[in-house]
Amino acid sequence: MGRPETGASSVRGRPARVAGAPPGPRRQDLRKGALLDAAASLFVEQGMVATSIDHIVDRAGVAKGTFYHYFQDRAAMLEALRCRYSQHFAEVALAAIEANAGQGHKARLEAWIDAVVRVYLGTYALHDAIFHDPAICHRWVMGEEPVVKLLAALLEEGVAAGEWDVDDPVGSAVCMFYGLHGLVDETIAAGADADAIVPCLTRLYGNMVRRA
Repeated sequence: MGRPETGASSVRGRPARVAGAPPGPRRQDLRKGALLDAAASLFVEQGMVATSIDHIVDRAGVAKGTFYHYFQDRAAMLEALRCRYSQHFAEVALAAIEANAGQGHKARLEAWIDAVVRVYLGTYALHDAIFHDPAICHRWVMGEEPVVKLLAALLEEGVAAGEWDVDDPVGSAVCMFYGLHGLVDETIAAGADADAIVPCLTRLYGNMVRRA
């Protein structure tokens, strides 16, 4: 057998360690998650501008070199945090839709609305911290966001089943998401009853997509 490459593990059955990886057990996902969790909590507590990399690694309990193993800089970490936030939205919405798989498209649309509203209400402080930095341009293709793509796919299914009439599922999904986003923001700002959001949007969006 040849000699293992420099930095590789020679223990049978274990994958070779990447040169420069943090020492100890191979728990990259846990360490990366700890860094993202630390950044998220600090951004909510004191704002993104006031949070340094040193603050983040101190909160996560890791060395500064560990940060740079996973992220090139703070901007790269912020992008990863945004992706994780968006993916969580999509996963919760998908689980809600799948839980109503035996129901009609109307019930699945209501499930999507309810899931997205609940997640947003529970995480809007983090959302504001990572998406509303005035130094960052806010324009991106919302139709490519996982939670919006999930809604667009549901609209397409409803059209194919003959239950709904939607000319542009992706464009409609974008409009519906922004409408939901705005109504939740209005509810938060006004201190209004959040329980009224889901039935309101269910009726509104149901009227939007139903066949004449």
